Parts: sequence; C-alpha cells; structure tokens
Amino acid sequence: MKTAVVAVTLTLTLTLSSCALLPPAPPEPSSSASASDTPTPTPSAEPTLPAARDASTPFDEWDAYLACRQLTPPYFFSEGGGNFFAVEYQSFADSFIFLRTDGLYFIYSEVENGNGDPALASVAAANCIVGGTLASPRYELFGATIRLTDTEVAATADAALPTG
Repeated sequence: MKTAVVAVTLTLTLTLSSCALLPPAPPEPSSSASASDTPTPTPSAEPTLPAARDASTPFDEWDAYLACRQLTPPYFFSEGGGNFFAVEYQSFADSFIFLRTDGLYFIYSEVENGNGDPALASVAAANCIVGGTLASPRYELFGATIRLTDTEVAATADAALPTG
C-alpha cells in the first residue's frame, strides 16, 4: 500500500512539474503593419515636487479644509458622545473654500452625520474661518451650521468676524 501511495505521488509530481506555466508566445508580426502604425513614445516632463513647506508656510486651501475637518466633528456628536467615523464631509472639490479679504479662508462643507437622529443626518454643514501658518494657525471661527443655499454661503463667506 505504501508503495502505491509513493508511486501515485511521484507520478502526480512529475505530471504537474511538466505543466509549468510558460509565458505566452509573442504575437506574429502582421505583414500589413507599417512603421507609421507603431506608436512612438512621447517624452514626458519630469515630475515636479511640491515646494518645500516649513513652519512659516501659510495655510493654503487644502490646509484650511483639513483644519476644518479636524476642528468640527465634536459639533456633530449627540449629548451621549459620538463617533468621528460617522461624520462624512463633502469632498475637497465639492466644498466651498474662499480666500477672504483678510487673508483667512472660509470653508463650508456639507456633512452627513451618522450620530444622533437619522432624520437630521443631512441637514448640517461644517463652517470655518481659518488661516495663519503651519506653525501658528489661526482658528477664528469653526463649528456646525444648517445647510445653506449657494447664494447664502457666498454672501457670508467674507462677512466681518464676530467681535466680543
């Protein structure tokens, strides 16, 4: 019996090793193909690295958007707490980001809030006015608001900062 198992195993091993996968053969050249049918590679520009950023680098649109996302999730939590992962912000491209006349950025990003009452999940937005530098950010205003129309958002983007 042991001899039969060894023989079957040896036969299987030899059969499988002879079925090694070989790369497919290259296609036969077409007799109708001309030199003009062959695409010529176009040289691409060298990729450019972003400018060096350090502590004195001023906020840009992306920094402002990320700061707003970082500052506002607790405003969407219910009294019993909340889950950061249940707050879904609009994408950067779909958010309203405006460079104000005072050099700060106004950010308005609609939010799908999975914390709390499901009937209220699609009525809120994050609203921030931020700027400064990477080392010394200015968080002038941030929180949650009700969703606004595009006209209402544009009208409030460069409004005076609250005093007091």
